[in-house]
Amino acid sequence: MSATLQRKTPSALTSATPQTRELNAETVTAIATGFLKRIGNKSSLKPKRVSLEEGVYTVEVEMKKFLALVKVDAETHIIKEYEIQPKGEETPFISVSPRIIAMIFGVSAGVYVALYFVFKFLGL
Repeated sequence: MSATLQRKTPSALTSATPQTRELNAETVTAIATGFLKRIGNKSSLKPKRVSLEEGVYTVEVEMKKFLALVKVDAETHIIKEYEIQPKGEETPFISVSPRIIAMIFGVSAGVYVALYFVFKFLGL
């Protein structure tokens, strides 16, 4: 009694027409941020704007000190070009942080106490 077992190999289901996903702002943003992470910009990527002009999506992504512009083709879903540039924000002339305020307060209090004892010692 010899029985032969035949295994059916699963065949890949393919259609004659390739299925392409329709791009929208969310998928284009995911493509752009994924690309920026792959090229080494892993810290705080904040997508700011997505626009579609003449079949090309433009994604603006803000990073800590830079602004990235990534252009994605709407039909082929490939990145056509990207640009990373420094932010154009103006920094204030004098930046006031809590640490600087505490240091100034400490120095002025020390000078006040020192002058108080100097004047008291001189009798003024």
